[in-house]
Amino acid sequence: MARTVETKHPLWFDEPCSHANIEAVRKVSGETVVPLGFGEAIDDPGVFQALLREALIDVVRPDIAIFGIGGARRVAALAEPYYVAVAPRHNGGPIGTAAAIHLAASIPNFFIQHVPVPAEEQDRAMRREIVSPALETNNGGFLDLTKSPGLGITVNETALEKYRAS
Repeated sequence: MARTVETKHPLWFDEPCSHANIEAVRKVSGETVVPLGFGEAIDDPGVFQALLREALIDVVRPDIAIFGIGGARRVAALAEPYYVAVAPRHNGGPIGTAAAIHLAASIPNFFIQHVPVPAEEQDRAMRREIVSPALETNNGGFLDLTKSPGLGITVNETALEKYRAS
């Protein structure tokens, strides 16, 4: 499959196999030029360190929901001496987006940030209503870093209550 994907020139091949099977990762790495990215199921920085030492990871993908901003920054610091890029995972809401943007601005080996965009307009409107300013509106593919203290957002608690799952 990796060879088939090569012709499309993806940024990376996300989780092509289990990170726990180093031999499988080594085999995939040796058979493709597509960069390999891992992080979805990793909750221990030592796993990233082992993959980095073996030169088996090209894109480090710490999950912000698991590591938080500080933990993801520490994982990025592990990757930096290996010249490995960081593309943090984020599948949360707009508060997570605020954390992701601040993380991106704080690490030198940042590569790209995925921001989940719901398919339905009503879901996108909900996300805009929950925090202000609305962070998830991109400008030519870029997101603005807020200038206010903390995460730079104000959480609309009335909207949270309005959209709370019953």
